Amino acid sequence: MYHPRLKGSHYDMGYKYGDILYKGGVSFESVINLSEEQLQFGVESIEICKDVYPEILEEIKGFTDGLRYSFEKFVCFLISAGVFDYNYGCTCFCMKNENEVIFARNHDMFTELRKNTESVLCQPENGYTFLGQGDALIGKEEGINEHGLAVGFTYVRPKQHKPGLSFLFIIRYLIEKCATVEEALREFKKLPVASSQNILLVDKSGDMAVIESCSEKYIIRRPENNEKFLAISNNFTHPDMLEYDGSPELNWYHSQTRYETAVNALKTGKKDYSLDYAKKILSGELGFICQYERKLKFDTLWSSIARLNDLKIYRAEGNPRKTKFIQETRLDWAMNRK
Repeated sequence: MYHPRLKGSHYDMGYKYGDILYKGGVSFESVINLSEEQLQFGVESIEICKDVYPEILEEIKGFTDGLRYSFEKFVCFLISAGVFDYNYGCTCFCMKNENEVIFARNHDMFTELRKNTESVLCQPENGYTFLGQGDALIGKEEGINEHGLAVGFTYVRPKQHKPGLSFLFIIRYLIEKCATVEEALREFKKLPVASSQNILLVDKSGDMAVIESCSEKYIIRRPENNEKFLAISNNFTHPDMLEYDGSPELNWYHSQTRYETAVNALKTGKKDYSLDYAKKILSGELGFICQYERKLKFDTLWSSIARLNDLKIYRAEGNPRKTKFIQETRLDWAMNRK
């Protein structure tokens, strides 16, 4: 897992990262192979992105300049992620009690992508400082910012798509520009969505929401029946969104099982809510959540937990059944230097 620290303008942050990879011998020539449909989709989406999130295009330009690689090909690769490729896992949840607000997420993907994973500290000139994880270098799949807003993504296979922002850009946008759940919900409603996904939002006040979204529709879920948790996996759960779920089967990559494990643990363990309890859930101690068969070549690549009240963050850089959670201090370090 890469652990870069990036600071400055979006172009400068991108260039620094791209140059680091270039000097390390990283090349995308054999990785990025786009169809004509993907290229056309990407070009149309770039024009939309120029209006709603031009900063990310500046960062990608810096990145590709530093990497000595085609800007257009790399943008099209990122912006079509999740639209034309259909295999993702991931489980994410949040919970709160009188004293703590906790965010937790497992990132499940093919093991061949393990070498692409990264945890980045970003300090943009015109945005909030944040710590973000991903496997696509510029976009993010989860993150926590200086204000204690956490955002986590889980993929849902699409039935349709249209040009716009993929989940990689949406998650990054919300972490970088929003301080609270309410602000993130307002900003999300302005964004043209290309991909299908669940987005979990939770802030240090304990406010929490899930956005189930695709290019045609979105709904917002809140905790029901006075519950103090939310969870997502790789299916839509709201009745109004089921017709947009393109999963080939309900329990695709154990999505339904993982969701039920998280929900059952959160329902029955209310007195145990803590960082340690989150670790138990993510590690599979309370039911199936990361115990993939080796023959699938699919695994939990990293696992993250955070207490948002004081920005205490821990991460296991591998399957949490086998890998120890280590405290992550870079966001705290950055805040102390401000």
